[in-house]
Amino acid sequence: MQRKLIGALGVWLLAFGAVVAADFWEDKEFTSWSDREVQEMMSDSPWAKQVNIIMGGLREEEASRFTGDGVNFGGGAGRRGGGGDAGFSGIRRARVNVVWINALPVRQAMVRGLVGRNGDVPPEGEQFLSEQDPFYTIAVVGLPPAFEVLGQMVNQVLAETMLKPDDRDPIPPIDIGFMREGDQSIRVMFMFPRDNPLTLDDGEVEFITKLGSVTEIKRKFRLRDMQVDGRLLL
Repeated sequence: MQRKLIGALGVWLLAFGAVVAADFWEDKEFTSWSDREVQEMMSDSPWAKQVNIIMGGLREEEASRFTGDGVNFGGGAGRRGGGGDAGFSGIRRARVNVVWINALPVRQAMVRGLVGRNGDVPPEGEQFLSEQDPFYTIAVVGLPPAFEVLGQMVNQVLAETMLKPDDRDPIPPIDIGFMREGDQSIRVMFMFPRDNPLTLDDGEVEFITKLGSVTEIKRKFRLRDMQVDGRLLL
């Protein structure tokens, strides 16, 4: 009897482990994701990671207002600024999300957030989900409003940004976009070319940027985790 119970317990534990291991983006239609799962996709998933940053306070005399153009379903970018000498001083801390903003699971989370749980996806939402992004687009989401000044520092930020695959030359960005998210935060989007595509053989890829004089952001992503149904979704 005891052996039978131990054997049954072992089978149950294996089955339970298989259930626990199933990720919601593999296991469910995106329209049925819970609010918590939407938030997880956008901040703590293979496509999105939280990063604590050290930042400077914007010097008042160097502040320059920058207005981004809002876009439905999070697509597109604001106007791009030129080079400049704007800078930061003082030290503060903040938490931001680094997100592969146009990867399909992230787009699904954005659409699900707009239509609600089990809501009907409108035609513009379907179009947004089916669009092919010509770039690898990575967003730093949740930057404080002072980072509007980056609109005057585009050339400097471009020079300090890269995607670094394992055992391969870094991939530099070819453009930057800005979007204001309400009155509380700024989103900065970095576009990297797909000319030499990332593959599972690259192992990990690290996003690196420097915003202003002291704000450095680094985050690694494991490519094998960024698959759904055997497809690498970037």
